[in-house]
Amino acid sequence: MITGDEVAFPNNIVELLHDRLALEDDYFSVVRRPLRPDDPDQSIGLYASMWNPDPESFEIHGIQAGSVPGSNEPSLGRYVVSIQAMVRDFDEERGLAKHSILSTIVRGILYRDGPLAIALSQLNVEVSGVRERSLRWGVTAQRFLNNEIGNNEWMFLSTVEFWLDTEIY
Repeated sequence: MITGDEVAFPNNIVELLHDRLALEDDYFSVVRRPLRPDDPDQSIGLYASMWNPDPESFEIHGIQAGSVPGSNEPSLGRYVVSIQAMVRDFDEERGLAKHSILSTIVRGILYRDGPLAIALSQLNVEVSGVRERSLRWGVTAQRFLNNEIGNNEWMFLSTVEFWLDTEIY
């Protein structure tokens, strides 16, 4: 029976990132989903966007009762969490300046926040007798989109691709 008491990968990554970024909530709103048009003018959205197995890590972990002979699964995988940072403003220059700061804050937390690094290194989950733990993490890219959305209102959006590698053991 699934009780929902424990959050597994990748949502445990989203939870950790949310909790850390929410500490800055005097400046912006933080939500655990992609951003929507009606979110506050300074917002961050976090959501799991992808999982990829390491193609070199497929192993046979022994044949267990009820398993398909010859079945295997990867022991290494990579989760990607997207982190959107958005600023809306009626002044283009001020909005761009605010967004550059917000984007830098997000990246800085991912790279330099000690408590976040410790928490990420301790992620460890067991589901259906299979254990998975975090190994390493980083940032792949940060993409920027700036646009006038009407009535002289400007929207500035960046999306960080944050990855975390795990091992099944």
